[in-house]
Amino acid sequence: MKDYKISLKTIQLIPIRIGDHSKLFTLMNKIYKDAYSDFWIDGGDWYLDLCYNPENLKKELSRERSHYFFVEYEKETVGILKYDFPFSPREVEIPNAMKLHRLYLDSSVQGNGVAKELMEYIEEVAIKAGIDWIWLEAMVSKPQAKRFYEKMGFEWVLTYHLEFERLFEEVRRIQIMKKRV
Repeated sequence: MKDYKISLKTIQLIPIRIGDHSKLFTLMNKIYKDAYSDFWIDGGDWYLDLCYNPENLKKELSRERSHYFFVEYEKETVGILKYDFPFSPREVEIPNAMKLHRLYLDSSVQGNGVAKELMEYIEEVAIKAGIDWIWLEAMVSKPQAKRFYEKMGFEWVLTYHLEFERLFEEVRRIQIMKKRV
């Protein structure tokens, strides 16, 4: 995990630390619920607690392969970026790969090129690390995300079904997508 701020063209990446738990949870409570609350019987509360509880954050930050950041744009914290490498999915073999694990942005900055800049950044990281593939998971019921990833060069690999009981049945399909670096 990098210990310092990374400056890109228009954004800053600020490493997330265990002491940032409250800030992370508050941010994701807004961003995630704005995008996905209608996918869950409880509005996404269970999933937010699963992913962003202090114990899980500590576990994720302790992994050598994890890189976890707040995204700052125009001096405001507008999202998160997390990628892990080397990391191949369980469902299908993608050798020598990086997972784009989390990329969430506040709706106020969508369409401003922030996500594209982040994608270009992780591709640079992958190239420097000698990684062959970047992969991610995208919900089938979020076609705008799939279109964005396709525009960035990602291709469909596999669709599978999430087994989260609190997730409505009709939105449980998720796709693994990959891009050769």
